[in-house]
Amino acid sequence: MANQSGRDLALSTSGLPFDVHIVESAGGASRGRNDAINAIGPSVDVMGFPNDDSTYPRTCLEQVAVAFRSDPGIAGLACSLVERGQPRFTLPDNGALDRLTVWRAIEPAMFLRRETLDDVGGFNEALGTGCSTPWQSGEGTDLLLRIIEQGGVVLSRPDIAVIGEGERRDLDPSSLVAKHRGYARGTGYVYRTHPYPFWIRARILAAPWLRLGQIDRSPAFAVRLALARSLGRVEGLTGRTLPTRERTWLPAARSVTPAHDADGGRGSPGSSA
Repeated sequence: MANQSGRDLALSTSGLPFDVHIVESAGGASRGRNDAINAIGPSVDVMGFPNDDSTYPRTCLEQVAVAFRSDPGIAGLACSLVERGQPRFTLPDNGALDRLTVWRAIEPAMFLRRETLDDVGGFNEALGTGCSTPWQSGEGTDLLLRIIEQGGVVLSRPDIAVIGEGERRDLDPSSLVAKHRGYARGTGYVYRTHPYPFWIRARILAAPWLRLGQIDRSPAFAVRLALARSLGRVEGLTGRTLPTRERTWLPAARSVTPAHDADGGRGSPGSSA
């Protein structure tokens, strides 16, 4: 377990049927996951990445173990993250994820072979919540894309569930808008750094407006969130941030300086954007 709270967790672990090791970490979710992976070492074959509010149902890990044992050729599993009785994203019924459906997978419901993580280098610590760059999401998708691009198979298993509490809405409106923008920056950045065609990159800019009625019950606030998502994705796609009056929702992000990329914001080699 990676502890990024900066304080003693004071967890009671007695009576558990497994060992709990707490690893002190700082610098965001991706670094925390990498620190935990390195601390565990080669002692396990398959790794999962639950959040602090994730719950594995009684049969979950058994199903995961059976899936990896029965198909030695798969690099990972994408399972359903169920929140308030419904999957957050609908995974394909069966088969391997591709560059489009990979966006339906989410970190707490992912399971990967340890050797695969070693091969691709783990999570990109410049992506994800709490990292030192503006790209505050997309680390799980980026990791799966790198696996797929190297020929690995990530199998869709919507029948295996991981339970989550859902996105917390205990933020004031400005902080929530800032959160959506930071997450959208990460989304755009992942689309930019992987070889997606121009039309797909353009589609992600329009998507928030096409789903305006699903974003929030308040039409005025839905417009604010859609604008934040579109602008954030533009920032990610260009590799540069625009001025904003929205304050952050993460204390660690207050000192973030927008990063400029070695390619000057031109996009990945061979891309059309």
